[in-house]
Amino acid sequence: MEEMNELFYRDPYKRSFRAEVVECIQGKDAWMTVLSDTAFYPEGGGQEADHGTINGIEVFDVHRKDGKIVHYMKGPVEAGMDVECRIDWDRRFDHMQNHTGEHIVSGLIHREFGYDNVGFHMGKEIIQIDFNGPLTWEDLMGIEQKANQIVMNDVPLHIWCPEKEELDRTDFRSKKELNGTVRLVEVAEADLCACCGTHVASTGEIGLIKILSVAKYKNGVRVEMVSGNRAVNLMREVYNNNRSISACLSAEMCATSQAVEKLKAELQKKDMLIGSLQNQLMEYRLASLADDQDFLMDVEENMDRVMMIHMADRMMEEKSAKTAAVLSKQADGYAYFICSKTVNLAVVSKQLNAQLNGRGGGRQDNIQGFFQSDIETIREVFVKTFTKS
Repeated sequence: MEEMNELFYRDPYKRSFRAEVVECIQGKDAWMTVLSDTAFYPEGGGQEADHGTINGIEVFDVHRKDGKIVHYMKGPVEAGMDVECRIDWDRRFDHMQNHTGEHIVSGLIHREFGYDNVGFHMGKEIIQIDFNGPLTWEDLMGIEQKANQIVMNDVPLHIWCPEKEELDRTDFRSKKELNGTVRLVEVAEADLCACCGTHVASTGEIGLIKILSVAKYKNGVRVEMVSGNRAVNLMREVYNNNRSISACLSAEMCATSQAVEKLKAELQKKDMLIGSLQNQLMEYRLASLADDQDFLMDVEENMDRVMMIHMADRMMEEKSAKTAAVLSKQADGYAYFICSKTVNLAVVSKQLNAQLNGRGGGRQDNIQGFFQSDIETIREVFVKTFTKS
């Protein structure tokens, strides 16, 4: 096969074909097969390999190796055989839609901002593109609008391998220095790029382009996006989730974010009220505890970890307890925080956990964790451990 003239280039819509087996060698984890021609695209340029079958045997990976296209199979075929080959078309078309969508977005960003695409990865769920300059979310929303207009215009792609003279006078994008045959992919009014991937015939087949996120990355940004059926499926999932949120919040679907902000504000007010009540309760509990004890223990319902630590510290400081333990009743046991001036808690932690079906630990002066035991047993063990005989 002449490189850049394989069947997946000559007819990227070919779903099945016949070819002769040139060789089939058993490797460590696969049978490595070379065909006389192939529509299986080998991994490269950020695009994953095609999957499918050869004579009904699974092809799970494809790579270009030493000038050959090697198909990694789960079983053997004989050299010289004429075999029937089938492409996993859903996977292939997904790659075609997303690779073409990436071209449009990268090309528009290059035209509008002058940035280069310096990294590209087509994952199973999202497409990642790295650019060597800053972009805001508002910038990308403008790019997305223009990209989808090109999709709706159903612009035909022009793909060709120009002669050197034409190549030398053509201004195109490329992420690396190129040698040998160069394959150009053009989307009018959007992009002209050197690329070895598979693409749709016209932009209307993409259906939808959706940019998902942008974040600082190295000296530029990393953009996540999806196109085609991936974008449609994601938008359906997002819509259904927002529909459920809308019903839960009794809000219009286009006003759920405002409803969430309102709910957050209400919860913050409740948290402040709860905090105030907890502080009042703490003052009441502290007033009821004796001073200058070897050991003090306080048990509360569903107290958070911060309040437990605060309570124990005050028991030590204001009540002069040598050891203080605060427990918070949970559904299946008790969360605990213990601090001490006289007992090496790092040493007794394992003993307590063993006796009280617990987990946790800490330092010499404080430990925390969880006991799955009843309060009477906990109290009995604590008294034996922390009080003088």
